[in-house]
Amino acid sequence: MTPFPNLSAVVVSALARARTRLRLRARAVATAAITAAITAAVLAVAPIPGTLPHARADQLPNPDWVALLADYEKDYWKAPTSAQDGGKVLDKTVMQRDEDLAVAINHKGAEGADAEGLTPQRKRALVDSDLLPRETMPDALGPVLGRYMSEGINEHKLGRVVDLFRFNVASTYLSKRAAMHPRPYLDRSVSTYNGVNDLAGLPATLDIKESPSWGDHIPGYSTLQKNSSYPSGHTTMAYSWGVALAGMIPELAPQIMARTSEAGNNRIVLGVHYPLDIMGGRIGGSAQNGQYWHNEFGTSVAPAARQLRDYLTARCKADGHGATLKACIADLKATGEGGYTNGFLDPVADEPVTDQASAVRVYVKRMTYGFAQDKTEQGRPFTAPRGAADVLRLAYPQLHADQRNAILAKTALDSGYPLWKSSDGWQRIDWAKALCARVTLDTNGDVVKVETADETRLDGPTVVNAQYADRGGHPASDAAAGENGAAPDGP
Repeated sequence: MTPFPNLSAVVVSALARARTRLRLRARAVATAAITAAITAAVLAVAPIPGTLPHARADQLPNPDWVALLADYEKDYWKAPTSAQDGGKVLDKTVMQRDEDLAVAINHKGAEGADAEGLTPQRKRALVDSDLLPRETMPDALGPVLGRYMSEGINEHKLGRVVDLFRFNVASTYLSKRAAMHPRPYLDRSVSTYNGVNDLAGLPATLDIKESPSWGDHIPGYSTLQKNSSYPSGHTTMAYSWGVALAGMIPELAPQIMARTSEAGNNRIVLGVHYPLDIMGGRIGGSAQNGQYWHNEFGTSVAPAARQLRDYLTARCKADGHGATLKACIADLKATGEGGYTNGFLDPVADEPVTDQASAVRVYVKRMTYGFAQDKTEQGRPFTAPRGAADVLRLAYPQLHADQRNAILAKTALDSGYPLWKSSDGWQRIDWAKALCARVTLDTNGDVVKVETADETRLDGPTVVNAQYADRGGHPASDAAAGENGAAPDGP
């Protein structure tokens, strides 16, 4: 039975709520705001029988994957262009670090292998290699909420969430064809076109330790030989799912994004990718979410978020963990030891993930993988790419597009790290910080302070002085950004 039997009355009610948004903002709490945002977004796109559907937001085109990831071919590696041609290393220093890190992370994942050649980290990497969101993403919520999510998917009670994971995806075909870079476990002197690569003195073969299969979970070495390492398709998919899940459950965004970064890093553990490949995948998956959240916010994203949050809340309540998702997260200690944790260490992730703060720190380290910053390019202004602010709509439903862009800017990675110039801003977005922060507005509605989970303990995204959000002309930024005019009410 639909929870909205009288859509005409609902729309009238929504209009009435829009006239009293300031009064509502003063009373609500952050978690209630997220729920209200999801509900309003669902209602906003539901047509009244006999009328035309509500006007949708303007549609963003598919991202230009080749252009977004072009720094790789401009700065680090010249791709082969014909069957007789070979590729060429353009920056030996960066490419040597890329391969050195690939070997080091691969070796750490192989330490302590059992008689079958398996380790706990290899097993997780092999599961992630299956490229199935139902296997990779649930444990980002912690053992209990993750079990609820897995059971909901397996019992076909989270169909909207499954559809979101299915359709919010990006293809890496064209960007891989543009790069044509050999995998780390191959003879890298031979190009993917069978020409001879110029490696600038770097070794043709690396000491990669290949993992055996684990049951039905296979590494896939034999199927990847003619497939460019850059960008990582598995990582692109993981970020397509992970950013979406973090946007729907922003209370746990630090842990969700740490788990997402682990899925990307696991491609290095198996020896099939380098760090730059993973960084490229993060850019692609992030850009995909910007387009999808912008184009499908009311039709797909908000309904999926409501379904997931309602389902988790019902399971929590039935098991005595609290009557709300916020209460359940607190009862389970899902932002700390009762949530997603990870003890696997390597030269980049050099501390375990045990709570919000460590989750953010590990995520940030994997944003750059320790590559040196070009000091001549540091400190450049950050401009959020179109669609990025849409991903923050459920986390901060009280805020407008320009205010959400300000959050992205205040939490962004500095410029000057590999792949930043061509990425249109996606390389610099820090989802672990931006989606779960304490945001303070001044009396003009401007964002003046953003406190993130690595700085202070948070129980979810919150807005201080939310009653000022509509001042200073900020509401006009929603239309300017092309967001759906029937934006959800804030708290």
